[in-house]
Amino acid sequence: MDFFLLGTMLFLLANVAVVVSMLRRVNLNNDSVLAWEHAQFAVTAQPVTIELAAHAYQATYLAKAA
Repeated sequence: MDFFLLGTMLFLLANVAVVVSMLRRVNLNNDSVLAWEHAQFAVTAQPVTIELAAHAYQATYLAKAA
């Protein structure tokens, strides 16, 4: 492996180390994040009703499928 590839790989590994160290410092327990999570949970916790067509499960279709 020539020195250019070695230098490129070391540069990329150093960037990964910087990103990992920055992400470890992020505090996800602050009030803003908790409020956003609560709002998202309130939106997604609403029941979803799915209306199926009346003819989807008639006996004739079930007999043909069997």
